[in-house]
Parts: sequence; C-alpha cells; structure tokens
Amino acid sequence: MKIRDARGRKDGSSGYTRVLGNDELGQLISRIQSTVISNGTELERIIVSMTKTINSLEEFIDNVTEGVQPEGVYLCQKKVLKKSMYSIHGIEPDLLIFTVDRKRVCKVIELKDGDNFDTKKSQSEREHLEQFSLQFGAKIPFVTEFYICCFNQPDKEIIKEGFKNKFEPEHIMNGQELCDVLQISYDDIIRGRKHDMEDNINYFIDELLKIDDVRNRIAQKLNNKS
Repeated sequence: MKIRDARGRKDGSSGYTRVLGNDELGQLISRIQSTVISNGTELERIIVSMTKTINSLEEFIDNVTEGVQPEGVYLCQKKVLKKSMYSIHGIEPDLLIFTVDRKRVCKVIELKDGDNFDTKKSQSEREHLEQFSLQFGAKIPFVTEFYICCFNQPDKEIIKEGFKNKFEPEHIMNGQELCDVLQISYDDIIRGRKHDMEDNINYFIDELLKIDDVRNRIAQKLNNKS
C-alpha cells in the first residue's frame, strides 16, 4: 500500500494536526496512518489475486460432495462466506482455505498483517475460531482446522506469547506457512511490498520538503550542526 494513494483526514481536525500544530504535516501523518490501517486489507487483496478463489460456497461444496470438483487448493473470502447458507452468525473468519484431494481439509484462518496484538481479545478470538471450526465443520465434507496467522512475524513463539498463550503452536501460522498452504510465493509478496516501501519513503520525504515550516526547520537544524 502506497502513502500517495491514501486519503487520510483533510479537514484540519485530525489529532496529528493538534499534536504537531501544522495542518499540512498533520494531514501527511494522517495519510501514513491510513496506509498502515489499510495494509491488512491490501495483504488480503494480494493473496486473493494469487489464488484460486471460490465465488459461490454452495456450488463449491455441492461439487465436492458430488466428486466433480477438481483437486487443488481454493480460497474463500469472508464476503463469500457471509452471503452463503454456511455463514454462522457473529463469527466471520478472514479466510477459509479448502484443500481438495484424498484428504479434504478446510483451514479456518484469522489473518493479521503485523505482530501488534490486542491481548484483551486473545481469548475471544481463540473461542470464536474454535467455535466456528466446529459448527462449520459439521456442515461440510471436510476436516476443519483453525489458525491465527501473523503474516509478518516468523517466530511462532513470539506470536504465542503475544496472544497470552491462548493459542497452542499447532494453531499458529506465519506468512511463509500460509503461502505454502496456498501454494503461492511468499517471496513475491515480500518483494512487492518492499517496492511500496521504497516509494513510501521517497514520497514522505518529498512531501515533508514541500511544507515550508518543516523545510525551514530542517535547514536550520542542519546549519546548526555544520
């Protein structure tokens, strides 16, 4: 996700403007925050673009039951689940990954982009995933498994501790493991996001230097050091 594509607040009333005392700078920081928030959605969009997706969960399950669904790995998004007869009120995992072969497995996944955890929700997230897995699994011809996936934290022990040990290691997944299950390239995703990072740092510096007060303060500090 690129900062240049983010909107942020432009009404001059953002908390960043009040903290920094500069409307232009406040708007820029607001756009950065908007980019950070959007990164999770952007990650899911990238993953979806690289996978075989399910447009109708009913049709997919019927085809599997009738033995006419080709073998492979299929991804079902939350929005497809919500409009299906298989939705479970109040519980909406981010992703359902169906593996169709001799062993039919459905992985129920809550996807996190970073490794900052809302520990107050750890227990409820665990309970919701487990409850959904049990109820959903009773309706479909698949063995269900549930996972919390922190895409950008490779160390599963850190993830476990971050969620106050509410998830056992067998219910924790990192980005590489998620990509392995989906049979897509983890490295390609990381490379694409690093390209956005380079654009973001250059854009941020350019926008900073467009703000007269910021540019003057930087110049003054550089002169004081010379």
